[in-house]
Amino acid sequence: MFKRILLTGFTGVLLTVSGLSCSDSTPQRAPNATAGSQESDQAAAQKTAGVAVQTLTPQRRDLAKSLSLPANVSPQSQATLYAKVPGYLKSMGADKGDAVTQGQLLAVIDAPEIAQQYHQAEADHHIKHVTYERLHNVWKSNPDVVAKQDVDVAEAAANAARYLRDSKKTLLNYTHVTAPFSGTITARFADPGALIQGTTGSSTQAVPLFTLMDLSRVRVYVSVPQEVALLAKPGTKAIVTVRELPDQDFHTTVTRTTQALDPATRTLLVELSLPNEQQNLRPGMFVTATLIFEEHTQVLAVPPAALVSSGPVQSVFIVQDGRAKEIPVIAGLDDGLWVEITQGLEDHMEVIVVGKPGLKDGQPVQPSPYNLPAGKSARQKL
Repeated sequence: MFKRILLTGFTGVLLTVSGLSCSDSTPQRAPNATAGSQESDQAAAQKTAGVAVQTLTPQRRDLAKSLSLPANVSPQSQATLYAKVPGYLKSMGADKGDAVTQGQLLAVIDAPEIAQQYHQAEADHHIKHVTYERLHNVWKSNPDVVAKQDVDVAEAAANAARYLRDSKKTLLNYTHVTAPFSGTITARFADPGALIQGTTGSSTQAVPLFTLMDLSRVRVYVSVPQEVALLAKPGTKAIVTVRELPDQDFHTTVTRTTQALDPATRTLLVELSLPNEQQNLRPGMFVTATLIFEEHTQVLAVPPAALVSSGPVQSVFIVQDGRAKEIPVIAGLDDGLWVEITQGLEDHMEVIVVGKPGLKDGQPVQPSPYNLPAGKSARQKL
């Protein structure tokens, strides 16, 4: 009886263990396998549908090879006026900001010593000239009375006295300071009553009276780097822009260059000339000068992002029959916003701009219009 009970219990344990083994050996689907299968399905679907790209057709545009550089404005003519003779400043006929004309009286110097020297020289010339005329008349009427040598000496003395009188008159005229050209008084350095030193020897110790500038035209000076110095020639187009006048551009051409580079900066000094009737350009202003070295009109152009460079060879991807096709091209001018394509493209082609990384020739693509914002030219902040 006892043995039967043990066998029955042992049999039950074996059945329980066997059931557990059967239950554990049942195959189960792992979660990672399911995720991997989904990703493979998505990749396959994407490959079938094509790579998403953005495209545009080449555009006809005007492109230019240009360079923008900082520049300085200077007057057409400028002169710092000094007194030629010493004396007290008697009066001044102009002040800062006044417009003056050529020959206009600007200042009067009180120099009585020079006036006395002039009158003395004038009197000396008068008596020597009269003496010469009397001797000449006597010799002409009776050559035996007066020697010809005495007449010649008197003539030479009269001429010397005349030259001395004229020089003193010139010094006397220097007491009146006049404008050498029409312009604007931009600085005044003295007041009436001041003792003015003459500048006959040196102007280092003398005090100037005025600074006069001709503002009807201005000169714009640009320092062009060595890399493009050979392209900056007289007649090259240029545009001058002023930050304070954003809606007004000044178009001109290169007037002249120094033809030699500054060895300290390796730059070529270029001069532009501009009319300035409204006087919107003031000497000392900091402006921007854009030199246009080369211009191409209505050329076929694409954004720079459309180009694919492989060493010296350049190419672009186009969409043809729903697939990407790589074609070689030859690029021309590049203004930073658009690149000229001189060979390889036609107007009707659909060029891929966005979506090129990893793109292969013949790969299916799903194009959409190129909608990135247009680029803007960089502007230097002063």
